[in-house]
Amino acid sequence: MAGWGWHLVFVIVATVAVFYVAGRLRKQHAGELYLIWYINSFFFLLFFALEIVAAKNSAHLAAVCKPYEATCAAIVDYLTNARDEVIFIGAIVGVFVGPQLLTYVLAGISGAAIAPKFVWQIEQFVVWSLIKFIAALAGIRSATPFAKLVTHRPVEIADFIPGLIFIAAAFGWAGLHFDLHAQRDALSRQLTGQKPSWPVRQAVRIHDYFTRNARQQ
Repeated sequence: MAGWGWHLVFVIVATVAVFYVAGRLRKQHAGELYLIWYINSFFFLLFFALEIVAAKNSAHLAAVCKPYEATCAAIVDYLTNARDEVIFIGAIVGVFVGPQLLTYVLAGISGAAIAPKFVWQIEQFVVWSLIKFIAALAGIRSATPFAKLVTHRPVEIADFIPGLIFIAAAFGWAGLHFDLHAQRDALSRQLTGQKPSWPVRQAVRIHDYFTRNARQQ
């Protein structure tokens, strides 16, 4: 099969995957499903219009914003720079969660540990920051091939693949996030139940050992 044939198959599979992972959210998380599609649609239409204007004027994207070209270039870079987004999210985790976990272990040796606080709230902020970034990037990357079609510029089937991959990733991260929360809720129910599983019992014993002196104060 020619290269374009494999690309077409990949586009079809990716499209099916997008609606499959999105479908997992439709009943219990309709609001979050709507939010992801809204962010994706907003940036798709915005950059679709900008790409068309830029093509009509034979200019690059940021030049559409004259006399604020430098500002627009910086905004585009901010919206599409996945490396900086990952560094930003990693910094948040490192600053707010890392010290708590390390302190919990070190202080736990002496039985003076305190359970880390706001970990799930920070996790929710981090995860949704990443989901929103990926959804926006999906819209931006999807806008380019459609703008090429409208302006009669050469476009290949492969140009549609990145946008599909990113939007599937956004829904996938959302699904994983909710699955983790469901597991956390199940764990909480085990802690209050009569017969917690063996891993849960061991985790409780470790926590009790780490906090044995802190609980006496």
